[in-house]
Amino acid sequence: MIKTAQEFYNDIIDKFPFEPTMSQDVLLEKLSKFIFEDKKESLFLIKGYAGTGKTTSISTVVNNLWRASKKAVLLAPTGRAAKVISGYANRQAFTIHKKIYHPRKNKSGGVDFVLQTNKHTNTIFIVDEASMIPDSPSGTKLFENKSLLDDLISYVYSGMLCKLILIGDTAQLPPVKLDISPALDIHKLTLNYQKDVTEIELDEVMRQHEDSGILINATQLRLILKNNGFRNFQFQLG
Repeated sequence: MIKTAQEFYNDIIDKFPFEPTMSQDVLLEKLSKFIFEDKKESLFLIKGYAGTGKTTSISTVVNNLWRASKKAVLLAPTGRAAKVISGYANRQAFTIHKKIYHPRKNKSGGVDFVLQTNKHTNTIFIVDEASMIPDSPSGTKLFENKSLLDDLISYVYSGMLCKLILIGDTAQLPPVKLDISPALDIHKLTLNYQKDVTEIELDEVMRQHEDSGILINATQLRLILKNNGFRNFQFQLG
């Protein structure tokens, strides 16, 4: 079994299916340190555009966690997103709701959804499409505390030696009635949830996707939006 972060990093670099980009290499090194560090309140935040290798990087880590005596639980906000992460990691994934809540009859004969007990140990919870997770009250009995994000974080960190990795794209639409995605906001995660957050954003399109016209134009648009200007933008159609 692997005993150190450096050994784990070397191992996943050897098993990586392609030559990693510079930002992927940094991501894998930081993830290795995160997996082995003993900080109870640490949380890892991965942001990146489509085609930058979030999927490849995480699937490589997930499929080698057992060598570090760690386990993984894959989650997503929707059933469709859960199927996607399950497909690329080649293991079962759940919706957040199905994993962290269980139904319980109330006094009026209806059903409330309450937070389950996290019985996992030494487990990394990995949530894809985290941009869709709200941090505001739902107005229903579904969320036991205040919001889905509140309950997710409460559930994960109630388990013994359990930690959370949130993955998302800041260019995707945030939850309804919100301007930004709270689960991708390092300041909110740090201040509201008292987490020690490691953040990295992938911004290099992998070589395997460099010939994709859609990704080329999408990446250019994202960069222009980030810099607040459209004056010199032209679609590449060739």
